Amino acid sequence: MSVRVPKIHRGRLMAVTACFLILLCEGFDLAMFGSIVPSLRSYGAWDLSAEMIGYMGSASVLGMLCGAAVAAWLADRVGRRPVMVGAVIVFSLAMGGGAIAPGPEVFLLLRFFVGLGAGAVMPTAAAALIDSAPADRRNQFSAMGFVGVGLGGVLAGLLSLWLVPAYGFRAMCAVGLLPLLMTPYLFKAVPESTAFLQARGRRGEAARVAADLGFELDPHAATSPDRPAQRPGEGKRLSLVFGQGRGLGTVLFWGATLFCLLVTFGVSAWLPDLLHGAGYSLSVSLGSLVALKAGAVGVLGAGWLADKFGQKRVVLCTYLCTAVSLAALSLAPPPPVTYALIALLGLGTTGLQTLINAYVGSYYPERARATGLGLNLSIGRIGGIVGPSYLGFLVSAGFGLDSKFYALAIPALVGACLIALVPRPRPMASGHAAEPADTPVGTGT
Repeated sequence: MSVRVPKIHRGRLMAVTACFLILLCEGFDLAMFGSIVPSLRSYGAWDLSAEMIGYMGSASVLGMLCGAAVAAWLADRVGRRPVMVGAVIVFSLAMGGGAIAPGPEVFLLLRFFVGLGAGAVMPTAAAALIDSAPADRRNQFSAMGFVGVGLGGVLAGLLSLWLVPAYGFRAMCAVGLLPLLMTPYLFKAVPESTAFLQARGRRGEAARVAADLGFELDPHAATSPDRPAQRPGEGKRLSLVFGQGRGLGTVLFWGATLFCLLVTFGVSAWLPDLLHGAGYSLSVSLGSLVALKAGAVGVLGAGWLADKFGQKRVVLCTYLCTAVSLAALSLAPPPPVTYALIALLGLGTTGLQTLINAYVGSYYPERARATGLGLNLSIGRIGGIVGPSYLGFLVSAGFGLDSKFYALAIPALVGACLIALVPRPRPMASGHAAEPADTPVGTGT
Protein backbone atom coordinates (compact mmCIF):
# COMPACT_ATOMS: atom_id res chain seq x y z
CA MET A 1 0.00 0.00 0.00
CA SER A 2 1.14 3.56 -0.61
CA VAL A 3 -0.01 7.13 -0.34
CA ARG A 4 -0.02 9.41 -3.34
CA VAL A 5 1.67 12.77 -2.91
CA PRO A 6 -0.29 15.50 -4.77
CA LYS A 7 2.68 16.80 -6.73
CA ILE A 8 3.98 16.19 -10.24
CA HIS A 9 7.56 15.02 -9.92
CA ARG A 10 10.37 15.26 -12.44
CA GLY A 11 11.21 11.58 -11.97
CA ARG A 12 7.79 10.56 -13.25
CA LEU A 13 8.27 12.59 -16.43
CA MET A 14 11.74 11.12 -16.90
CA ALA A 15 10.37 7.59 -16.55
CA VAL A 16 7.68 8.11 -19.18
CA THR A 17 10.14 9.83 -21.51
CA ALA A 18 12.66 7.01 -21.17
CA CYS A 19 10.04 4.34 -21.88
CA PHE A 20 8.74 6.35 -24.84
CA LEU A 21 12.23 6.59 -26.35
CA ILE A 22 12.90 2.88 -25.83
CA LEU A 23 9.59 1.92 -27.42
CA LEU A 24 10.13 4.40 -30.27
CA CYS A 25 13.36 2.57 -31.12
CA GLU A 26 11.64 -0.80 -30.77
CA GLY A 27 8.85 0.29 -33.12
CA PHE A 28 11.42 1.49 -35.66
CA ASP A 29 13.39 -1.75 -35.54
CA LEU A 30 10.33 -3.98 -35.94
CA ALA A 31 8.66 -1.93 -38.69
CA MET A 32 11.91 -1.42 -40.56
CA PHE A 33 11.97 -4.96 -41.98
CA GLY A 34 8.88 -4.45 -44.13
CA SER A 35 10.43 -1.35 -45.67
CA ILE A 36 13.62 -3.15 -46.76
CA VAL A 37 12.03 -6.26 -48.29
CA PRO A 38 12.13 -4.82 -51.85
CA SER A 39 15.81 -3.97 -51.38
CA LEU A 40 16.56 -7.45 -50.02
CA ARG A 41 14.81 -9.11 -52.93
CA SER A 42 16.81 -7.11 -55.46
CA TYR A 43 20.15 -7.62 -53.69
CA GLY A 44 21.95 -9.77 -56.27
CA ALA A 45 24.79 -10.82 -53.98
CA TRP A 46 22.41 -12.85 -51.82
CA ASP A 47 19.79 -13.86 -54.44
CA LEU A 48 17.12 -14.35 -51.77
CA SER A 49 14.00 -16.39 -52.34
CA ALA A 50 10.62 -15.23 -51.05
CA GLU A 51 10.71 -18.16 -48.64
CA MET A 52 14.00 -17.03 -47.10
CA ILE A 53 12.69 -13.49 -46.67
CA GLY A 54 9.65 -14.95 -44.93
CA TYR A 55 11.95 -16.81 -42.54
CA MET A 56 13.75 -13.54 -41.80
CA GLY A 57 10.45 -11.88 -40.95
CA SER A 58 9.38 -14.74 -38.69
CA ALA A 59 12.76 -14.82 -36.93
CA SER A 60 12.13 -11.52 -35.17
CA VAL A 61 8.69 -12.65 -33.98
CA LEU A 62 10.16 -15.87 -32.62
CA GLY A 63 12.81 -13.78 -30.88
CA MET A 64 10.09 -11.65 -29.31
CA LEU A 65 8.43 -14.75 -27.91
CA CYS A 66 11.71 -15.85 -26.33
CA GLY A 67 12.52 -12.32 -25.16
CA ALA A 68 9.19 -11.93 -23.36
CA ALA A 69 9.70 -15.28 -21.64
CA VAL A 70 13.23 -14.33 -20.57
CA ALA A 71 12.02 -10.96 -19.28
CA ALA A 72 9.31 -12.64 -17.20
CA TRP A 73 11.97 -14.75 -15.50
CA LEU A 74 14.75 -12.18 -15.27
CA ALA A 75 13.11 -8.85 -14.40
CA ASP A 76 11.83 -10.01 -11.01
CA ARG A 77 15.31 -11.37 -10.18
CA VAL A 78 17.83 -8.75 -11.33
CA GLY A 79 15.49 -5.76 -11.65
CA ARG A 80 13.62 -4.14 -14.49
CA ARG A 81 16.11 -1.37 -15.22
CA PRO A 82 19.04 -3.65 -16.19
CA VAL A 83 16.69 -5.84 -18.25
CA MET A 84 15.30 -2.85 -20.17
CA VAL A 85 18.63 -1.19 -20.84
CA GLY A 86 20.27 -4.51 -21.67
CA ALA A 87 17.48 -5.28 -24.13
CA VAL A 88 18.03 -1.92 -25.87
CA ILE A 89 21.71 -2.75 -26.25
CA VAL A 90 20.88 -6.20 -27.68
CA PHE A 91 18.41 -5.05 -30.33
CA SER A 92 20.53 -2.02 -31.29
CA LEU A 93 23.67 -4.10 -31.83
CA ALA A 94 21.66 -6.69 -33.76
CA MET A 95 20.15 -3.99 -35.97
CA GLY A 96 23.51 -2.41 -36.63
CA GLY A 97 25.01 -5.81 -37.35
CA GLY A 98 22.68 -6.12 -40.32
CA ALA A 99 24.63 -3.33 -42.00
CA ILE A 100 27.71 -5.56 -42.22
CA ALA A 101 26.09 -9.03 -42.31
CA PRO A 102 28.16 -11.20 -44.70
CA GLY A 103 25.28 -13.46 -45.72
CA PRO A 104 21.55 -14.11 -45.34
CA GLU A 105 22.02 -16.72 -42.62
CA VAL A 106 23.78 -14.20 -40.39
CA PHE A 107 21.16 -11.58 -41.21
CA LEU A 108 18.39 -14.02 -40.22
CA LEU A 109 20.14 -14.72 -36.89
CA LEU A 110 20.48 -10.99 -36.26
CA ARG A 111 16.75 -10.53 -36.87
CA PHE A 112 16.14 -13.12 -34.13
CA PHE A 113 18.24 -11.05 -31.70
CA VAL A 114 16.39 -7.89 -32.72
CA GLY A 115 13.19 -9.66 -31.70
CA LEU A 116 14.80 -11.03 -28.54
CA GLY A 117 15.62 -7.53 -27.31
CA ALA A 118 12.30 -6.08 -28.43
CA GLY A 119 10.40 -8.90 -26.73
CA ALA A 120 12.20 -8.28 -23.45
CA VAL A 121 11.53 -4.54 -23.61
CA MET A 122 7.75 -4.63 -23.93
CA PRO A 123 6.68 -6.32 -20.65
CA THR A 124 9.30 -4.52 -18.58
CA ALA A 125 8.42 -1.15 -20.11
CA ALA A 126 4.72 -1.81 -19.50
CA ALA A 127 5.44 -2.66 -15.85
CA ALA A 128 7.66 0.41 -15.42
CA LEU A 129 5.00 2.73 -16.87
CA ILE A 130 2.28 1.32 -14.63
CA ASP A 131 4.53 1.50 -11.57
CA SER A 132 5.32 5.16 -12.32
CA ALA A 133 1.69 6.20 -12.73
CA PRO A 134 -0.82 7.54 -10.24
CA ALA A 135 -3.64 5.06 -9.72
CA ASP A 136 -6.12 7.08 -11.79
CA ARG A 137 -3.79 7.56 -14.78
CA ARG A 138 -2.27 4.13 -15.41
CA ASN A 139 -3.74 3.81 -18.90
CA GLN A 140 -2.70 7.33 -19.88
CA PHE A 141 0.86 6.69 -18.76
CA SER A 142 0.95 3.41 -20.65
CA ALA A 143 -0.40 5.13 -23.74
CA MET A 144 2.15 7.95 -23.51
CA GLY A 145 4.96 5.41 -23.48
CA PHE A 146 3.62 2.90 -25.97
CA VAL A 147 2.63 5.50 -28.53
CA GLY A 148 6.35 5.39 -29.28
CA VAL A 149 5.87 1.98 -30.96
CA GLY A 150 3.50 3.45 -33.53
CA LEU A 151 5.57 6.58 -34.05
CA GLY A 152 8.69 4.45 -34.50
CA GLY A 153 6.88 2.58 -37.26
CA VAL A 154 5.88 5.86 -38.92
CA LEU A 155 9.49 7.06 -38.70
CA ALA A 156 10.74 3.83 -40.28
CA GLY A 157 8.25 4.17 -43.13
CA LEU A 158 9.09 7.79 -43.84
CA LEU A 159 12.85 7.35 -43.55
CA SER A 160 12.80 4.33 -45.84
CA LEU A 161 11.25 6.38 -48.64
CA TRP A 162 14.54 8.28 -48.91
CA LEU A 163 17.19 6.02 -47.43
CA VAL A 164 16.43 2.65 -49.02
CA PRO A 165 16.28 3.77 -52.68
CA ALA A 166 19.45 5.82 -52.25
CA TYR A 167 21.60 3.52 -50.09
CA GLY A 168 19.87 0.14 -49.76
CA PHE A 169 18.83 -1.97 -46.78
CA ARG A 170 22.20 -1.75 -45.01
CA ALA A 171 21.77 1.99 -44.42
CA MET A 172 18.45 1.41 -42.62
CA CYS A 173 20.12 -1.22 -40.45
CA ALA A 174 22.94 1.18 -39.57
CA VAL A 175 20.40 3.70 -38.23
CA GLY A 176 19.46 1.07 -35.66
CA LEU A 177 22.72 1.70 -33.81
CA LEU A 178 21.65 5.19 -32.71
CA PRO A 179 19.80 4.05 -29.53
CA LEU A 180 23.15 3.06 -28.03
CA LEU A 181 23.87 6.77 -27.59
CA MET A 182 21.07 7.17 -25.05
CA THR A 183 21.93 4.25 -22.76
CA PRO A 184 23.57 6.52 -20.11
CA TYR A 185 20.33 8.52 -19.92
CA LEU A 186 18.27 5.34 -19.65
CA PHE A 187 20.28 4.07 -16.68
CA LYS A 188 19.43 7.32 -14.92
CA ALA A 189 15.81 7.76 -16.04
CA VAL A 190 14.32 4.25 -15.92
CA PRO A 191 13.02 3.68 -12.35
CA GLU A 192 13.64 0.41 -10.58
CA SER A 193 10.68 -1.41 -9.03
CA THR A 194 10.31 -0.43 -5.39
CA ALA A 195 8.86 -3.87 -4.63
CA PHE A 196 12.03 -5.42 -6.05
CA LEU A 197 14.21 -3.12 -3.95
CA GLN A 198 12.27 -3.74 -0.74
CA ALA A 199 12.31 -7.49 -1.25
CA ARG A 200 16.12 -7.27 -1.19
CA GLY A 201 16.28 -5.10 1.91
CA ARG A 202 17.16 -1.92 0.00
CA ARG A 203 14.44 0.14 1.63
CA GLY A 204 16.38 3.40 1.58
CA GLU A 205 16.86 3.16 -2.17
CA ALA A 206 13.20 2.19 -2.59
CA ALA A 207 12.15 5.29 -0.62
CA ARG A 208 14.28 7.51 -2.89
CA VAL A 209 12.74 5.99 -6.02
CA ALA A 210 9.24 6.43 -4.58
CA ALA A 211 9.99 10.07 -3.72
CA ASP A 212 11.24 10.71 -7.27
CA LEU A 213 7.94 9.36 -8.58
CA GLY A 214 5.81 11.36 -6.15
CA PHE A 215 4.81 8.49 -3.86
CA GLU A 216 5.51 7.55 -0.26
CA LEU A 217 6.22 4.02 0.89
CA ASP A 218 3.85 2.50 3.40
CA PRO A 219 5.49 3.09 6.81
CA HIS A 220 4.03 -0.23 8.00
CA ALA A 221 5.74 -2.27 5.25
CA ALA A 222 7.25 -5.47 6.53
CA THR A 223 10.75 -4.67 5.36
CA SER A 224 13.43 -2.68 7.14
CA PRO A 225 17.15 -2.03 6.62
CA ASP A 226 18.06 -4.62 9.25
CA ARG A 227 15.43 -7.20 8.31
CA PRO A 228 15.07 -7.57 4.56
CA ALA A 229 12.01 -9.28 3.20
CA GLN A 230 12.20 -12.79 1.94
CA ARG A 231 12.87 -12.81 -1.78
CA PRO A 232 9.78 -14.09 -3.61
CA GLY A 233 10.55 -17.34 -5.39
CA GLU A 234 9.21 -18.60 -8.68
CA GLY A 235 6.41 -20.48 -6.97
CA LYS A 236 5.36 -17.36 -5.05
CA ARG A 237 5.24 -15.21 -8.18
CA LEU A 238 3.26 -17.84 -10.08
CA SER A 239 0.86 -18.16 -7.16
CA LEU A 240 0.23 -14.41 -7.43
CA VAL A 241 -0.31 -14.73 -11.19
CA PHE A 242 -2.72 -17.67 -10.91
CA GLY A 243 -4.02 -17.33 -7.34
CA GLN A 244 -6.69 -15.14 -5.70
CA GLY A 245 -9.08 -15.78 -8.60
CA ARG A 246 -6.59 -14.65 -11.26
CA GLY A 247 -6.12 -18.05 -12.92
CA LEU A 248 -9.06 -17.79 -15.32
CA GLY A 249 -8.30 -14.14 -16.07
CA THR A 250 -4.66 -14.99 -16.79
CA VAL A 251 -5.61 -17.66 -19.33
CA LEU A 252 -8.22 -15.41 -20.95
CA PHE A 253 -5.63 -12.63 -21.26
CA TRP A 254 -3.28 -15.08 -22.97
CA GLY A 255 -5.93 -15.91 -25.55
CA ALA A 256 -6.96 -12.29 -26.08
CA THR A 257 -3.34 -11.22 -26.59
CA LEU A 258 -2.71 -14.13 -28.95
CA PHE A 259 -5.62 -13.13 -31.19
CA CYS A 260 -4.66 -9.45 -31.01
CA LEU A 261 -1.11 -10.20 -32.18
CA LEU A 262 -2.36 -12.64 -34.83
CA VAL A 263 -4.36 -9.80 -36.39
CA THR A 264 -1.57 -7.25 -35.81
CA PHE A 265 1.21 -9.21 -37.50
CA GLY A 266 -1.08 -10.57 -40.19
CA VAL A 267 -2.15 -7.05 -41.14
CA SER A 268 1.40 -5.64 -40.96
CA ALA A 269 2.77 -8.37 -43.23
CA TRP A 270 0.04 -8.49 -45.86
CA LEU A 271 -1.97 -5.25 -45.89
CA PRO A 272 -0.12 -3.56 -48.79
CA ASP A 273 -0.26 -6.75 -50.85
CA LEU A 274 -3.98 -7.22 -50.15
CA LEU A 275 -4.77 -3.64 -51.16
CA HIS A 276 -2.60 -3.76 -54.28
CA GLY A 277 -4.24 -7.02 -55.31
CA ALA A 278 -7.64 -5.38 -54.86
CA GLY A 279 -6.79 -2.74 -57.47
CA TYR A 280 -5.42 0.11 -55.33
CA SER A 281 -2.35 1.90 -56.67
CA LEU A 282 1.09 0.99 -55.36
CA SER A 283 1.44 4.37 -53.63
CA VAL A 284 -1.86 3.90 -51.80
CA SER A 285 -0.89 0.35 -50.86
CA LEU A 286 2.49 1.38 -49.43
CA GLY A 287 1.00 4.45 -47.74
CA SER A 288 -1.36 2.16 -45.87
CA LEU A 289 1.49 1.14 -43.56
CA VAL A 290 2.09 4.76 -42.54
CA ALA A 291 -1.65 5.19 -41.89
CA LEU A 292 -1.66 1.95 -39.89
CA LYS A 293 1.15 3.07 -37.60
CA ALA A 294 -0.15 6.64 -37.35
CA GLY A 295 -3.54 5.34 -36.21
CA ALA A 296 -1.88 3.78 -33.17
CA VAL A 297 -1.38 7.32 -31.80
CA GLY A 298 -5.11 7.25 -31.02
CA VAL A 299 -4.21 5.13 -28.00
CA LEU A 300 -3.56 8.41 -26.15
CA GLY A 301 -7.27 9.17 -26.26
CA ALA A 302 -8.20 5.55 -25.61
CA GLY A 303 -5.96 5.52 -22.54
CA TRP A 304 -7.77 8.55 -21.15
CA LEU A 305 -11.11 6.84 -21.76
CA ALA A 306 -9.89 3.67 -20.05
CA ASP A 307 -8.96 5.62 -16.92
CA LYS A 308 -12.32 7.39 -16.95
CA PHE A 309 -14.69 4.56 -17.87
CA GLY A 310 -12.75 1.39 -17.06
CA GLN A 311 -10.12 -0.71 -18.79
CA LYS A 312 -12.34 -3.65 -19.63
CA ARG A 313 -14.97 -1.56 -21.40
CA VAL A 314 -12.47 0.34 -23.54
CA VAL A 315 -10.45 -2.76 -24.47
CA LEU A 316 -13.67 -4.54 -25.45
CA CYS A 317 -14.89 -1.59 -27.56
CA THR A 318 -11.50 -1.30 -29.27
CA TYR A 319 -11.61 -4.98 -30.18
CA LEU A 320 -15.05 -4.47 -31.73
CA CYS A 321 -13.79 -1.45 -33.68
CA THR A 322 -11.03 -3.67 -35.08
CA ALA A 323 -13.56 -6.20 -36.35
CA VAL A 324 -15.78 -3.48 -37.86
CA SER A 325 -12.89 -1.76 -39.67
CA LEU A 326 -11.69 -5.08 -41.14
CA ALA A 327 -15.19 -5.96 -42.33
CA ALA A 328 -15.56 -2.50 -43.91
CA LEU A 329 -12.22 -2.83 -45.73
CA SER A 330 -13.56 -5.96 -47.42
CA LEU A 331 -15.84 -3.63 -49.44
CA ALA A 332 -12.79 -1.94 -51.08
CA PRO A 333 -13.95 1.65 -50.38
CA PRO A 334 -12.37 4.76 -51.99
CA PRO A 335 -8.80 5.59 -50.86
CA PRO A 336 -9.72 8.37 -48.36
CA VAL A 337 -12.18 6.06 -46.60
CA THR A 338 -9.65 3.23 -46.80
CA TYR A 339 -7.01 5.33 -45.05
CA ALA A 340 -9.48 6.30 -42.31
CA LEU A 341 -10.41 2.65 -41.74
CA ILE A 342 -6.74 1.64 -41.70
CA ALA A 343 -5.98 4.35 -39.12
CA LEU A 344 -8.80 2.92 -36.97
CA LEU A 345 -7.26 -0.50 -37.53
CA GLY A 346 -3.94 0.87 -36.28
CA LEU A 347 -5.63 1.78 -33.01
CA GLY A 348 -7.19 -1.68 -32.95
CA THR A 349 -3.89 -3.53 -33.40
CA THR A 350 -0.79 -1.78 -32.02
CA GLY A 351 -2.93 0.53 -29.89
CA LEU A 352 -5.08 -2.30 -28.61
CA GLN A 353 -2.02 -4.22 -27.46
CA THR A 354 -0.98 -1.18 -25.43
CA LEU A 355 -4.38 -1.11 -23.72
CA ILE A 356 -4.20 -4.85 -23.04
CA ASN A 357 -0.72 -4.43 -21.54
CA ALA A 358 -2.02 -1.80 -19.13
CA TYR A 359 -5.03 -3.96 -18.26
CA VAL A 360 -2.86 -7.04 -17.65
CA GLY A 361 -0.30 -5.07 -15.66
CA SER A 362 -2.99 -3.64 -13.39
CA TYR A 363 -4.38 -7.13 -12.81
CA TYR A 364 -1.39 -8.34 -10.76
CA PRO A 365 0.40 -7.15 -7.61
CA GLU A 366 3.58 -5.21 -8.33
CA ARG A 367 5.94 -7.94 -7.18
CA ALA A 368 4.50 -10.30 -9.83
CA ARG A 369 3.67 -7.71 -12.50
CA ALA A 370 6.69 -8.30 -14.75
CA THR A 371 6.13 -12.06 -14.50
CA GLY A 372 2.46 -11.74 -15.45
CA LEU A 373 3.15 -9.40 -18.35
CA GLY A 374 6.08 -11.44 -19.59
CA LEU A 375 4.11 -14.68 -19.60
CA ASN A 376 1.18 -12.99 -21.30
CA LEU A 377 3.29 -11.51 -24.09
CA SER A 378 5.30 -14.68 -24.49
CA ILE A 379 2.19 -16.80 -25.06
CA GLY A 380 0.66 -14.04 -27.17
CA ARG A 381 3.64 -14.03 -29.54
CA ILE A 382 2.41 -17.39 -30.84
CA GLY A 383 -0.31 -15.37 -32.53
CA GLY A 384 2.35 -13.09 -34.01
CA ILE A 385 4.08 -16.10 -35.53
CA VAL A 386 0.84 -17.61 -36.84
CA GLY A 387 -0.62 -14.37 -38.24
CA PRO A 388 1.54 -13.92 -41.36
CA SER A 389 1.32 -17.63 -42.21
CA TYR A 390 -2.45 -17.61 -41.64
CA LEU A 391 -2.89 -14.82 -44.19
CA GLY A 392 -0.27 -16.36 -46.45
CA PHE A 393 -2.32 -19.54 -46.68
CA LEU A 394 -5.43 -17.59 -47.66
CA VAL A 395 -3.49 -15.65 -50.29
CA SER A 396 -1.95 -18.76 -51.81
CA ALA A 397 -5.32 -20.56 -51.76
CA GLY A 398 -6.86 -17.80 -53.88
CA PHE A 399 -9.47 -16.53 -51.44
CA GLY A 400 -11.14 -13.25 -52.37
CA LEU A 401 -10.49 -9.90 -50.71
CA ASP A 402 -13.64 -10.07 -48.61
CA SER A 403 -12.78 -13.54 -47.30
CA LYS A 404 -9.29 -12.43 -46.26
CA PHE A 405 -10.53 -9.45 -44.27
CA TYR A 406 -13.34 -11.47 -42.68
CA ALA A 407 -10.73 -14.09 -41.76
CA LEU A 408 -9.00 -11.37 -39.73
CA ALA A 409 -12.22 -9.94 -38.29
CA ILE A 410 -13.21 -13.30 -36.78
CA PRO A 411 -10.13 -13.55 -34.47
CA ALA A 412 -10.82 -9.97 -33.37
CA LEU A 413 -14.36 -10.93 -32.37
CA VAL A 414 -13.05 -13.99 -30.50
CA GLY A 415 -10.59 -11.75 -28.63
CA ALA A 416 -13.45 -9.42 -27.66
CA CYS A 417 -15.38 -12.38 -26.25
CA LEU A 418 -12.37 -13.47 -24.18
CA ILE A 419 -11.94 -9.99 -22.72
CA ALA A 420 -15.65 -9.88 -21.84
CA LEU A 421 -15.19 -13.03 -19.75
CA VAL A 422 -12.22 -11.76 -17.69
CA PRO A 423 -13.30 -11.79 -14.01
CA ARG A 424 -12.20 -9.44 -11.27
CA PRO A 425 -9.56 -11.05 -9.02
CA ARG A 426 -10.66 -11.91 -5.52
CA PRO A 427 -9.03 -10.07 -2.59
CA MET A 428 -5.88 -11.74 -1.34
CA ALA A 429 -6.18 -14.25 1.45
CA SER A 430 -6.15 -13.03 5.03
CA GLY A 431 -2.69 -12.33 6.30
CA HIS A 432 -1.41 -11.01 3.01
CA ALA A 433 -1.32 -7.42 1.90
CA ALA A 434 -3.64 -6.83 -1.01
CA GLU A 435 -2.98 -4.44 -3.81
CA PRO A 436 -6.38 -3.26 -5.03
CA ALA A 437 -6.82 -2.24 -8.62
CA ASP A 438 -7.19 1.43 -7.66
CA THR A 439 -4.08 1.61 -5.49
CA PRO A 440 -1.09 3.65 -6.75
CA VAL A 441 1.55 1.28 -8.01
CA GLY A 442 5.28 1.49 -8.28
CA THR A 443 5.79 2.13 -4.59
CA GLY A 444 6.24 -1.21 -2.98
CA THR A 445 3.91 -3.85 -1.62
